Amino acid sequence: MRVDVHSHFTPPRFFEEMDRRQAQDRVEAFSVYGPMLGKNSQRRFAKGEQAFIDGLVEQMDGAGVDVAIFSMGAVQPYFSEEADAKAGVRFANDMLVDAVTMGGGRMAAFGSVPLPHTAAAIDEMAYCLDECGFAGINLGCSADGKPLDHPMFDDFWAAANDRGTAVFLHPGTTPNMAVGSADFHLAPDFCSPTELAVALCRLVVTKVTTRFPRIQFIAAGMGGTIPYLARRFDRGLAQTHPDLHEELGGVVNQLQRFWYDTSMIEDDRVLDVVRHSVGVDRLVLGSDIPRGPLSDVVDFISTSARLSDVEKTHILDRSAAGIVRVNGAHSA
Repeated sequence: MRVDVHSHFTPPRFFEEMDRRQAQDRVEAFSVYGPMLGKNSQRRFAKGEQAFIDGLVEQMDGAGVDVAIFSMGAVQPYFSEEADAKAGVRFANDMLVDAVTMGGGRMAAFGSVPLPHTAAAIDEMAYCLDECGFAGINLGCSADGKPLDHPMFDDFWAAANDRGTAVFLHPGTTPNMAVGSADFHLAPDFCSPTELAVALCRLVVTKVTTRFPRIQFIAAGMGGTIPYLARRFDRGLAQTHPDLHEELGGVVNQLQRFWYDTSMIEDDRVLDVVRHSVGVDRLVLGSDIPRGPLSDVVDFISTSARLSDVEKTHILDRSAAGIVRVNGAHSA
């Protein structure tokens, strides 16, 4: 089964609801991405939500993709106030239920949870997995100024571990990571890959991944800067925290526990870097729709001279199907 783990469903009604809650003034992700994504949403959904879904199904048919998994991605409703976080996330999750229904068995979803409110997040995870039948949970790389490895989130990780949950990590929670990065599309192209890499490495060095080993972590965008800088960080940790480095057995070894989607396709030489860092066997199909045509990502893998036929089949048709729960999925 060919599963696209990285697609987004953010119609105008979502941004209207977030505007009503003044998200652009209260949540950093919306202050940077809200205006741009809201404008794009008006254009992409000009003919309605069903038309958007139908158009995506046509793309999927052309690319041989059986199921696309929607998520909210960068724009998580991580309000400091628990009531707003719970209401914003429930609005998003119920909207994803609508999208899955409109997809007629071709769509699935990673639900959102109202971090940083741990107890509420555990409850919403149960709603997503038990009542909505979602494929897993989508998280930003931090929540309200707290890293995902903060001890206050341990109960959430324990609950996710008990379920063997697939957790899709997407950057964008703190896009203003550098002076001037809010301009010229710099934040999504440079800051988001770094934000993601920091979150992944913190999950490793704080032992979240080893304490909660049943969680299937999937990182967007080939892990951002992980393939390029993993060995640099490994060396740095060995120099500054030698005991921890030895206990972990090295950083790179631990980073090979994650899965990484294929939505970093601008230069196919990245596959060589991935091969010599986390390994191409850890790649899963991910398109970042509606960023570009789904066929571009499938062609990036299927025509690559840097991958063997066995590796192409693994990435496109086997890896994701083995780590996410997809109910009522269309099968080729």
